[in-house]
Amino acid sequence: MADVLCLGEILVDWVSTTVGAELDEAATFTKAPGGAPANTAVGLARQGVKTGFIGRVSDDEFGRWLKSVLEKDGIETALTISDPEAQTRMAYVVTTKTGDRKLAEFTKVACADVRLSEKDLQPSHFAAAKVLHFGSISLIASPAREATEKAVKLARENNMVVSYDPNVRLGLWPSPQACKDAILSTLKWADIVKINEDELEFLTGSRETQNADELRKTHDLPVLIITLDSRGAYVTTKQGSKLVPGFKVKLVEATGAGDGFNSGVISGLLPIISNDEQLKKTSGKRRELIESIELGELSIIIARANAIGALTCTRAGAIPALPTTKEVDAFLAEMTANSPA
Repeated sequence: MADVLCLGEILVDWVSTTVGAELDEAATFTKAPGGAPANTAVGLARQGVKTGFIGRVSDDEFGRWLKSVLEKDGIETALTISDPEAQTRMAYVVTTKTGDRKLAEFTKVACADVRLSEKDLQPSHFAAAKVLHFGSISLIASPAREATEKAVKLARENNMVVSYDPNVRLGLWPSPQACKDAILSTLKWADIVKINEDELEFLTGSRETQNADELRKTHDLPVLIITLDSRGAYVTTKQGSKLVPGFKVKLVEATGAGDGFNSGVISGLLPIISNDEQLKKTSGKRRELIESIELGELSIIIARANAIGALTCTRAGAIPALPTTKEVDAFLAEMTANSPA
């Protein structure tokens, strides 16, 4: 069974091929698999992690294709339910002239991912896994909201580490305030939270790192990470805080970079939380082990996660762009060789 379970949406990204055009001007699009939790699942699989995906897909041609995408990367799909009464969610994406991605619109009616239910969860899979990763989109509506909360409860009962990427998508929420309230009320569920600068400002009113420190303390988070694009990532923990530098690359498209980053953090932490000798330090409690990790050790993990995010930006699409372990190793070796002595 899987070591990491990723829960949430998998969808079709339709990406405009006209760089810089808004949705009303875009005439042609390319099709790519996407959805933040699914992207993270593929990123993990390409880093050699046994991964499972929890979610629903439509039993239509798009849904069957999306499920096959997961299976092609060796992701366990026993908990990926085909739903004949739902349709596949679509996301329409435009890109700025610099290659930055901008979500223009989502389909919202009868989408399969919203129909995830508590009965879709199998406790035996949680008993065998070590990490649960999820986002906020599954918290928007029932029954997926209750299923997500149940999954977190199962994770806690089974001593799993909980990773949360709020991944703010305001167009899917009833209002910005509803989104903010839901995220702030669920941060306490997690051991590791990753947000970007825009999301930090949305949640706290400021992009300053001191607000990240306060956010972590207020919600008793062992680890909070703020991604800063090519500047790297700011990590704040009970052990202290640090800016971990990033990598400058030729940007093609930023789709999936944050999800690739998540896969780097989780895959880097997995050997630590799976190590019996390490677990003895905290009487087997994985949350306490996460809290005890030295900042220097965590910074090494985040540096590799930065590399995965950077590499993802050098190719188009989300899932198609996510790198393998071999590619990340080669990239880091090249960066080290070219760095000033």
